Amino acid sequence: MKCYRNIRFLVVLAVLVLSRYCSALDVAGEWVGKISGPFDSQYTAQYAHVTLAAEGPKLSGAWGSFTVQGTLSGGKVELTFLDAGGKTAGSLKGAVSGETLAGDGSVTLARRPGGPVQPPMDVTWLLTRPVKAPGAAKTYDYEPKVFYSIYSAAEPPALRIFPGDTVNTRTMDTAGRDANATRHGTGGDANVGPFYVEGALPGDTLVVKFSKIRVNKPIGRQGSRFNQHAVTQAYAVAAKYDPSFNGNWKQEPEKGTATLPATPGLPHLTIPLKPMLGCISVAPPGEEAYRGTDLGVFGGNLDYNDNVEGVTMYMPVFHPGALLGFGDAHGAMGDGEVVGTGLETSVDVTFTVDVIKGYQTPQVRAETKDYLVSFGVSGSVPESIQLATTQLADWMKKDYKLTDSEIALFFGDVLKYDITELVDPHFDVVAKVPKSAVALLNK
Repeated sequence: MKCYRNIRFLVVLAVLVLSRYCSALDVAGEWVGKISGPFDSQYTAQYAHVTLAAEGPKLSGAWGSFTVQGTLSGGKVELTFLDAGGKTAGSLKGAVSGETLAGDGSVTLARRPGGPVQPPMDVTWLLTRPVKAPGAAKTYDYEPKVFYSIYSAAEPPALRIFPGDTVNTRTMDTAGRDANATRHGTGGDANVGPFYVEGALPGDTLVVKFSKIRVNKPIGRQGSRFNQHAVTQAYAVAAKYDPSFNGNWKQEPEKGTATLPATPGLPHLTIPLKPMLGCISVAPPGEEAYRGTDLGVFGGNLDYNDNVEGVTMYMPVFHPGALLGFGDAHGAMGDGEVVGTGLETSVDVTFTVDVIKGYQTPQVRAETKDYLVSFGVSGSVPESIQLATTQLADWMKKDYKLTDSEIALFFGDVLKYDITELVDPHFDVVAKVPKSAVALLNK
């Protein structure tokens, strides 16, 4: 009888130990972490990739930029954050609840460059498993139901997709007439989307490859008056514009050309079609919201005439899913959009997405057929030049392991600038280096 009791005791003990050990195993792997302060909304909460490993009751791993140490015992979780210097940056307590972990605690936020040391903040936290792709990459045909003239994380996703997925869709032209879709928001530049990319979190970079951008209308409408930023005030005051000037170009995609109605001075003006997307964006940080004509670190109305078929865009992610959108298509456009428009039209678009996890590009970057491209958006052209050049230099340093001296000399020989945007609330300047020259680096 005594032997039977001992065996039963050992069995119960083994079950308890195994149960606790399995609980630790259950939390191992990838998570999506959310930290909210007392005044955070769903748009200002901090999200991060979280990885946990378990060895018995002990937990270790990473929560965004923090190293994590902790324990899981009896369904109770305790986690400690360590910063890059190994100092304690926060502590969390909580419990396992079904497929999630949640609780509260205190975290010291990362210090802004040049800013004061932040005091610890009381927070609530949540860990959920990332959504897994159902299988192989898919291709979607998306017919827009709504176009948005606003950049904001509050706009609901039009379609949820995974890295590797491809979407066929279309844009609306700036005239805003579309029998099959409504338009939300005032102002110009209505965008299709937003597209929610599963697995994209703040601190990541969204990669968007545009494999098709094709004009789908016979007319491209263009303005015929200089914007005030493009000419001197004296020229703008003295200019005598023809109010009846016809700026409706005939677009012939099969020929690859656009032709202006004949005028006395321009009787035979035909130009090559070069379809482009004036607007490409992710949702801007926090609760910020902008009109469709605006631009910033989130992209938006970049108006770069090399954002054409074949371009790959790199966009900083500020919200879960990134919330990709695009529109403001032009059949062709000169640098700077100096008359406030390109050949305004609509296009059919095919794009594929991917995510670079754990690295966030400071502003938008791109790779065209011939160049590595860095965008600089600010309130002035000089500052935009500085931002574009600095980001491109950091790109060379990170991906090609060049020193500052090597980068300076390299740029001194091959760097080019394009002024892409003069007419909207911010200026946009592109700094770029030829891929033919980049191919010779490190060889």
